[in-house]
Amino acid sequence: MSATYNDKLPTLFSRLGYQLLMNDLCLWCVSAVTAIVGLNTVWRLAIEHERMRKEELTDEDRAFAWRLVIFIIFPLVNLIDLRATTVVCEMMGGYLKQWSYGLLWYHAVPAGLTSPHLVIPVLFAGSLATTVFALSLVPALWFRPHPFLATLIGYSAAFVLGLNLIADPVLSIVGLGGLRWQIAYFAGDRQQFVPLLVVHVVGAAVFVLLMRSSHVKMWFAALTRPHATAQLREALYSLESSPYSARLVCLVGILYERAGMRGQARMQLARMKAEFPYSPYHHFLQAIVSYSRRNYKAAQKSFVFTSDYPYIIGELKASLLAAAACSAFADNDVISALNLCERALEFDDACVVARMVKVDVFLRTGKKEQAGDELLTAMHMGLNLELEDKIPVDLERAYNLLVALEESKGRRHILQSTNKFSS
Repeated sequence: MSATYNDKLPTLFSRLGYQLLMNDLCLWCVSAVTAIVGLNTVWRLAIEHERMRKEELTDEDRAFAWRLVIFIIFPLVNLIDLRATTVVCEMMGGYLKQWSYGLLWYHAVPAGLTSPHLVIPVLFAGSLATTVFALSLVPALWFRPHPFLATLIGYSAAFVLGLNLIADPVLSIVGLGGLRWQIAYFAGDRQQFVPLLVVHVVGAAVFVLLMRSSHVKMWFAALTRPHATAQLREALYSLESSPYSARLVCLVGILYERAGMRGQARMQLARMKAEFPYSPYHHFLQAIVSYSRRNYKAAQKSFVFTSDYPYIIGELKASLLAAAACSAFADNDVISALNLCERALEFDDACVVARMVKVDVFLRTGKKEQAGDELLTAMHMGLNLELEDKIPVDLERAYNLLVALEESKGRRHILQSTNKFSS
């Protein structure tokens, strides 16, 4: 039996030789980039350690957590994978004839095994070890750790499971990343390969269902954004127990967005579009969802459209125009951004978002003196230049102003005017 498997190795190397060579070249190039980004991530973690103490995580904090998972935690998990494969291979009486480790993936070819039935167990020993490791992280979330730590644990478990169950088989089949699936197919026992494939398909299906489950998303959001999730649950209760209205649907959509549940936010937007197409709440939520999806042109259009509704003046109109300016600047349309900032400041001279976007526009266009003058003006006015949770708009403040407008003017009159406006 030993000769049966070992005799396959020359054929295997000739079949995969080019892929192994290209894999090594890509591996070392990617490893160099990964090492640089990893060092930068460690440096940022040292100077931005206050992120780890925040009770409410922003999108930037969550993106930084993903960087930690991909460039710091995953290379260590990948090393565990390789080490587990090496240990199991040696326990089975074999050795790794050729292996390469490159931070984000590795490939190894076992040799000297006493039976071809041992090939698949050796190849997937590391994958099993890292899967067990990822699953062992999940119980820690039941103890409700700090939001940043909970985010790090949840992202790590999801990333490792998704890679082992979905990404690794697909990448291996097309010749990218590790080649364990191709080696298992060409040199392993075919009777073991089919059950292995079935287990991965079933595991991948369960994983996808859990990741798409609204209950799982709500549970994880409560760990990472507890304040926004608590507000969301209250709003959902109000939506079920109170008269159905555009105001409540919009609030639920905004809170879904703040809790990081963007799929549910889009569902609320679809409900608004179907049931309250002429309401300013609909276009306001549409602007928020579009901005979060980085569809800045649509976000700019929706913010401007909302600001043009009758009775919307003063601070609310300025906030909406400033949000449109922010969207235009994100879309690299500096001229429209500057014009919208000027319009916003006509309605509220103390609109800090508009002034800060003007500063960014002047810096982008090389007008440093004008940017400095604008910044000094904002400081002399005593404006709070802290823009966290205010880009592109302070959601809570803008929504409350919209509600106050509705209550002061009367919903019936606003709906009548908006129907005329839409026509």
